[in-house]
Amino acid sequence: MNHTSITFEQKVSEITGSSGSLSANDSEQLCTDFNISIEALMIRLLPIAAAYSRAAISNFKVGAVVCGALENEKGYSSLYLGSNIEYDNLSSSLHAEQSAVSNAWLDGQSGIKSIAVSAAPCGHCRQFLYELSGTKPLFILIPLATATDLFKIKEDGENSYAFAELTALLPAAFGPLDLGCTELMMESNLDQKELVLTKSSDDKLINLALEAATLSYAPYSSNFAGCAFEVASGELYSGRYAENAAFNPSLSPFTAVLSKTILSQGGSERDFDYKDIKRVVLVESPSQVTQKQVTTNLLSVCNDRVQLEYHQTVASH
Repeated sequence: MNHTSITFEQKVSEITGSSGSLSANDSEQLCTDFNISIEALMIRLLPIAAAYSRAAISNFKVGAVVCGALENEKGYSSLYLGSNIEYDNLSSSLHAEQSAVSNAWLDGQSGIKSIAVSAAPCGHCRQFLYELSGTKPLFILIPLATATDLFKIKEDGENSYAFAELTALLPAAFGPLDLGCTELMMESNLDQKELVLTKSSDDKLINLALEAATLSYAPYSSNFAGCAFEVASGELYSGRYAENAAFNPSLSPFTAVLSKTILSQGGSERDFDYKDIKRVVLVESPSQVTQKQVTTNLLSVCNDRVQLEYHQTVASH
């Protein structure tokens, strides 16, 4: 194939649309067409991922690309984009690494092999990533231009990049095992909780939030929580709570579904405006932790015309 007549960005757009992810076969096709490794592909996708960013406060756009653990028959994996989101008037944000990981998790991935980021992850994200890797190898890839002496260099001409193993960036890490938890975050896809609503419903959005709650990760508080959106175009999206041993890097279900919606709707404010959110449902299991107040606060910043619909669950027996 003569790929000189079409740019990399055009080819990515052609085969993925605005889904925010590439299937394993898509990854294989791009690697073949442009004669690059999947790691080099991840680095080249970073500007595309960063284009989804909503960084009105810092104006610092960050992109991330996750390589899922599942492979096709030729050894290629699905890739998942992520970007940072900042909330006006709140000291709360979503980091690109969390966005990409959540994107992969919501697609059913039970782990990741590596993650590419625009620059070395901050301490917050290193802690978040440790929750899903523990002592298992997890490689961090960054462009050469942002490399530090903690990273090694993979020489491949214009497709060169820098890489490091997570534990080299987070020595003496505190993680799940320190709190007696042997389950890693993304492995929770294999452990669906048996939750039922305190009042049953046949509402699709409520049940979508309930399903998200059953697949959430809250081994420390048992605050299994899911959030679902209905947007103006009629699509429904959901996100899950992802707890962290250090707690602060935990990912709220509202932020998870907001990120997924942005990635799925095209990213730019021309494609998706927060005012396009029509309904928001939060479902959670009662515990010492609650997502209700933070969800209400975040929703009021995004779209104060929408009232949160709140439901609790009980464990089924």
